[in-house]
Amino acid sequence: MSLFISIIRADYLQRTRSYVFLITLIISILVAYTFVPVHDANYTTVRIGNYIGENNSSWIGHVTAIMASTFLWLIGFYLVNNSIRRDEETGVGQIIATTSISNFGYLFAKAVSNFLVLLTITLIIMVMALSLVFIRGGDFTFNAIQFFFPYLLTTIPSIFFLAVVAIILEIIFGNKTNLMNIVFFFLFSFMIIGLNQYKNSMVQWFDVSGVKYLTDSMLEIVNTKYNQTSENVSVGFVYGDIIKRNYFLFEGTNWSALYLASRLVWIGFAILLLRIASKFFNRFDTKTTVDFRKKQNIILDYTKQRSIKAIHVSKLPKASLDFGILPLVKTEFLMLLRKGPWWFWFINLGLIITLFFIPLTIAHQIVLPLLWFLQINRWADIATKEKYYRTHYFAYAAYKPLQRLLQAQIIAGFILAFILALPIILRALVTGDFLSILSLTLGALLVVSFSVFSGIISGGKRLYEILFFMITYGNLNSVPFLDYFGGFHKSITYILLLFGITVLMLSVAFSVRKYEIEHQ
Repeated sequence: MSLFISIIRADYLQRTRSYVFLITLIISILVAYTFVPVHDANYTTVRIGNYIGENNSSWIGHVTAIMASTFLWLIGFYLVNNSIRRDEETGVGQIIATTSISNFGYLFAKAVSNFLVLLTITLIIMVMALSLVFIRGGDFTFNAIQFFFPYLLTTIPSIFFLAVVAIILEIIFGNKTNLMNIVFFFLFSFMIIGLNQYKNSMVQWFDVSGVKYLTDSMLEIVNTKYNQTSENVSVGFVYGDIIKRNYFLFEGTNWSALYLASRLVWIGFAILLLRIASKFFNRFDTKTTVDFRKKQNIILDYTKQRSIKAIHVSKLPKASLDFGILPLVKTEFLMLLRKGPWWFWFINLGLIITLFFIPLTIAHQIVLPLLWFLQINRWADIATKEKYYRTHYFAYAAYKPLQRLLQAQIIAGFILAFILALPIILRALVTGDFLSILSLTLGALLVVSFSVFSGIISGGKRLYEILFFMITYGNLNSVPFLDYFGGFHKSITYILLLFGITVLMLSVAFSVRKYEIEHQ
């Protein structure tokens, strides 16, 4: 038991003491503040038809718990999905493998640690929600049960299941992070977004987030009290489509024993999945199984005469110095292309071809950000891989590492992003939409600059993965202020704003990298 607790404690402290976690907490506080819009806001987070609840404690508790459940699935996976891999990379896993702790005990400890990290963020969001009750709650009486129960029965079981999912996907995919990101993206889309689109009330028992039960209760209150027949429930940041805004008094949900049982079932199901996954956990056994046929191929045949060719030094090509940037750009670009499984390029090529034929608006606003997101594993460590592989001692000591290496990495990443967006750029060129061409070109530079900026200031790729997933999700849901590629804004003013943000990020990144080089 002491080893079990030690693993949880060490893992939790290591995560919460990182810059990435601190930045995530700050982002969580800022985002949680927007979960409850003011009355004249141009967006909504939870809306029942054209009705929005009055900002009493019950409504604020429900809305923030619903949004927290979705938000933590959005960012939490990328915050905790490297638990086992980090132990393997640091050598701690090999030490743990020699101890008496079982596979299930180790994996459950990691899952609990993941859960505690996500629970910390949940508590921060809940405190912010509690402050919003007093800031925007008016003269309504505070209802503690209806404020805290949505967190207790909805959000907490949801993040526990997420903590276990992160462990299971690590076991299944190992170091294939690109494939793991894709699988989680579609899993998130189905379990958190897709299920809540169904109107059948039975779907709520298959909803791991627990959100549908709450929204169905709100929908029933609105339809009963105001003689409505609406089935439209929107969850998430929705901008600009509010035709008429009506307010209703929401006094809370009738918490049924069946709903409580279903949340406990989800927790039990998560533990069961973890128990099954522990049977397939390799316990950090890094031995590779060599195919028998491969063994036969490497057997030396001493019966054959081997001719030894003489090496003539004079005939070898002479080495020449080249301090240009083009060889580095070529090398970095080839590294981006070759990163990840080769078959993944069939998916990329399929989406690139799709960009030529689907409606231009859909291609620009939906397919392109999705295609760029699929390259997250290629761009995430574009400026930090030297530190990860501990080659930065050599790279930083090279000739002009800022002007050559860092710039080459940015240029290579930009070329890849530009090529992926080329179908839309060509279609915009045919129609004479030069603002879109300029926006797409700047967006290709911005998405790479953001990776360089977040990687250098955080020292790793985790922050970029978290934020880029959030930004992509926002773009797929038409959140206008997250538009970084001109999908929703077509004006010189907005392009200049994006250009200023790009220049600012690159300036900070170059300054921090210069400091690192001078003080390594």
